[in-house]
Amino acid sequence: MNESRRQRLIEDFQDDTLSEDECRALMEWFDEDESRVSAFADELRFGNALAALYVIGSDDISLAVNDSLKRADHAVDISQRVRQKIESFPQPLPADGERSNLPLRKWAPWWIAASAVAALIALIVFLQPQRDTDVRDVIATVQHARNVKEISTGDTLRTGQVLTLVDGRVKINFQSGAKLALQAPAELRLLGPNSAELAHGVATVRVPGEIKGFVLATPHQRVTDLGTSFGVDVNSTGETSISVFEGEIELEDHQRLISGQTIALTGADKSAREIPFAINQFLNTWQMSFGVEELVGDVRVATPNERQAPGLALDSDSLLLFPEREDALLEHGYVVDGMEPGTYSRPFRKHTVKLTEDIRVDSFLLQYNPGLDDGVSMNQKFQGELHFDRPVVALILQKDMLDSSDAQLALPDTDFRNIFRRGINDADVVTLSPDRRVLRVDFDVKNGVDQIRVLVASDNNSNSQ
Repeated sequence: MNESRRQRLIEDFQDDTLSEDECRALMEWFDEDESRVSAFADELRFGNALAALYVIGSDDISLAVNDSLKRADHAVDISQRVRQKIESFPQPLPADGERSNLPLRKWAPWWIAASAVAALIALIVFLQPQRDTDVRDVIATVQHARNVKEISTGDTLRTGQVLTLVDGRVKINFQSGAKLALQAPAELRLLGPNSAELAHGVATVRVPGEIKGFVLATPHQRVTDLGTSFGVDVNSTGETSISVFEGEIELEDHQRLISGQTIALTGADKSAREIPFAINQFLNTWQMSFGVEELVGDVRVATPNERQAPGLALDSDSLLLFPEREDALLEHGYVVDGMEPGTYSRPFRKHTVKLTEDIRVDSFLLQYNPGLDDGVSMNQKFQGELHFDRPVVALILQKDMLDSSDAQLALPDTDFRNIFRRGINDADVVTLSPDRRVLRVDFDVKNGVDQIRVLVASDNNSNSQ
């Protein structure tokens, strides 16, 4: 499609005069290269924003249009918005007399074309300047706020909203599925359902599952997630360090970083420079990004490099909490050791229960592993409390049940080598609080390894909140 043809389609679209043939031509052009959808949306976005500038003063431009002028990364969200609307648009059916003789492939292109037109029309309306109307969309939710005065757990967050934290930490769940934990002092601006800008502060971003494309902008760099978890630290002068914990990210110059790499840069740097891998400043936000709001006593969260290999993570001084599978589906009838508040200890005998309904959970493995032979006798006590931002829905405490649950609840390819004992000892006690958000553990270690699984309601499991 040549330039004049594309410009005519854009103009006809803006005037709402696209013919059926033009719709077909537009969708065929989109089908040839998916990136053209985003490019088309960009041209519409800037065209409408510039038109708005001629009509009203810049101070009066609606937040959506103003953001579209200032934030190039809005194109990512706009493109996703177009696609989401296309996918969600109801599919029309042919008349009954035609249905049996009209194959799906004959009428699907027109449905897609009509859907695209409807979606892009909605996009134009979204970008038009409006007075006395709040056009900002809710794009995220505060999953948990700890020692924060500015916002509270459960608050909804909107496009363009700025969070300024003086104290404390927050965990934010974006509509895209990305999770961001932020530690004060910090300032974060939300740009869309899959993007944000960090002016200063410490943040950990995790994008679990198949989700990709989250964008975090900083004063000197733009980070795009490629299916990963990473940390960003921006100090008060704008100096920035970026650490990749798992997976891969892409910088704005198309440079890619993988797990175990850290870069640093300032305004004076022409390009990012690699420095030794840094994790310490991100431990609090790394922990909170999984929904662990506090650990008390002899407990710590496993670091990113320890997370995949519990059998190789040796620590004689602490109990390690390993975040495992997220949003795992446990079906009705799944057997666990306990679900109700109270105290659990051996012998279990018949103290097992079955789930009465399907439930989605995030799994955590709590382990003591000093790396000693099974024949080495010891007598050491550990106490700790695990505070979660969601309720604990089940506990798995016996060796055979731990073994059978690995396939569904452990991370894929988890390394359990050197784990020769599992479950808890006779003197171990586990207590679940009445609100099911605090788990207290008293481990009396005699030899080998102690392990239990703690299953917490998934962020997506609203029935368990």
